[in-house]
Amino acid sequence: MMSSSGKKFIEIVERIMIRWGYSATEGKIYAILLLSDRPMTITELAKETGLSRSSISVALSRLVREYLVTCRREGKTKYFTAVPAFLEKFLRQPRETLEREVRPLEDIVKSMIEKSDDGTRPRLEAILDDLKKLECVLELIIRLEEEESECLTNR
Repeated sequence: MMSSSGKKFIEIVERIMIRWGYSATEGKIYAILLLSDRPMTITELAKETGLSRSSISVALSRLVREYLVTCRREGKTKYFTAVPAFLEKFLRQPRETLEREVRPLEDIVKSMIEKSDDGTRPRLEAILDDLKKLECVLELIIRLEEEESECLTNR
């Protein structure tokens, strides 16, 4: 039986993983493996989660491919272990947000401003101004991360 703290941990990790582009199944499996004091099999994960072996297998494939989970084989049985990687995954977020969302959105708003009438222009310019501020903050975060990364590798 899982403690209430364990259930809350799984719920929060699942939410974080969804925000980072993973499925709820991937988030739940990752969280369970993080809490496990030993490697787990697909059968054990199916029993723990109530999910199908095939959905667990698909989720584990991605988690292994993205280096969040390691797999060790003993005979025909595969054992899975989570690799704590919150910091690494978190540090990718500002750059991805900037490149995939903020800059394309800025381009769209600029294009809309060019075609807008005087009534909508102020609102669009306010949106663009806000996006530029967000871009600036994200660039600062990225620079800080790069500096910290250099600092950690020079230790």
